[in-house]
Amino acid sequence: MKRFLFLVGALMLLPVAANAHAGVVGTSPTQDEVLTSMPSEISITFSEELLTITGQEVNTISLSAFDGPPVEIGEITIAGTTLSATIPDGKYESGVYEVFYRIVSADGHKVSDSFTFSLNAPALVSEPVVDEGDGVIPAPIALAIAIVLLLGGYLAFRASKDKS
Repeated sequence: MKRFLFLVGALMLLPVAANAHAGVVGTSPTQDEVLTSMPSEISITFSEELLTITGQEVNTISLSAFDGPPVEIGEITIAGTTLSATIPDGKYESGVYEVFYRIVSADGHKVSDSFTFSLNAPALVSEPVVDEGDGVIPAPIALAIAIVLLLGGYLAFRASKDKS
C-alpha cells in the first residue's frame, strides 16, 4: 500500500504540458472600434510566440471591406507574439472592415479568426464564437482520471482479496 501511494504521489509531481492554443491578447485597432481615418498598421498580439519558417508564409493577415473586396496591405511582420501589417495611405470608404488572420503558434497549434472595426461608421455587433474544442482531454484531467481508475482498481482488488 505504501508503494502504491508513493507511486501516485510521484506521478502527481511530474510536470504536465498544457495543450492550450495561442489566444489573442490584444488587437490594434480593437474589436468594433470606430475610427475617423484608416490606421497605418493593423496588429494582433497573441499569448504565445508565433512559428516562423524562413521562406514560407506560415502566419497571414488580411483586410477587407466587410463582405466586400480585399484591401491592399503592405509588409507583414512577425515580432515574437505580434503579427502586424502596414496599410498604405489612400482613400478608403466609410464602413465596416474585417481583419482575417491565420497563425501557427511555436508549439504547432493553428488558429484562425477575424475581427472588425469601422471607418466613420458604427461597427456591427459580432457574434460570440463558440469554441467546440479539438476533442482532446487536457492532460491534468486525463491524469486525474487515470489516478482515480488506478486507485479504484487497487481498492476493488484488495476488497476481493480480503473476502477470500
